[in-house]
Amino acid sequence: MTPPSSSTPPTDASLARLVERGDEAAFRKLMEQHLQRLRSFLALRAPVPDLIDEVAHDTFVFAYQNLGDFTEGSMQPWLRSIAHNLLRDRLKAYARETIKHERYSEMIRWEMTLGAVDKPVSDESDRLAACLEKLGPHQRTVLDLRYELQLSSDEIAQRTGRSTLAVRTLLMRVRQQLRKCIESQLQQTPA
Repeated sequence: MTPPSSSTPPTDASLARLVERGDEAAFRKLMEQHLQRLRSFLALRAPVPDLIDEVAHDTFVFAYQNLGDFTEGSMQPWLRSIAHNLLRDRLKAYARETIKHERYSEMIRWEMTLGAVDKPVSDESDRLAACLEKLGPHQRTVLDLRYELQLSSDEIAQRTGRSTLAVRTLLMRVRQQLRKCIESQLQQTPA
């Protein structure tokens, strides 16, 4: 039996042990071997292209810090597992941020609707109060849940037994109804 030639490429595990001993060139070699395949793996899963490089970078940082956990075989499945978990966490954070932005946008639209009236705040409040009294009990309940309790459309849907789409539609219609009511009161008010 012939001994393995010196041209046999080192295994991922042997490179990982060299990195643990401080060999930075060994880590660069691991990155060269696995970066493109890891980026391809992420490209098929990341809905936002910017996430591909960010998650790939964070994956290699995590791998470097935890090389002791990798013992044998190809490093690719281990890197993919790390990348999968990091991407999942980023997407959850992105979804939370999106919900916050939607809530903020809805609140701003509501304030702009009420702020469109050119009269002093007390007049606006009086008009709004009069228009709110014209609403039905279900409409008023949904408005209270949204603006007093700061519940999301999903949470309101769960409490009221309606679909999220039905809640959003109802909120939109109630806001339109209130805007029209306030505008009609303005037209009736002498200048």
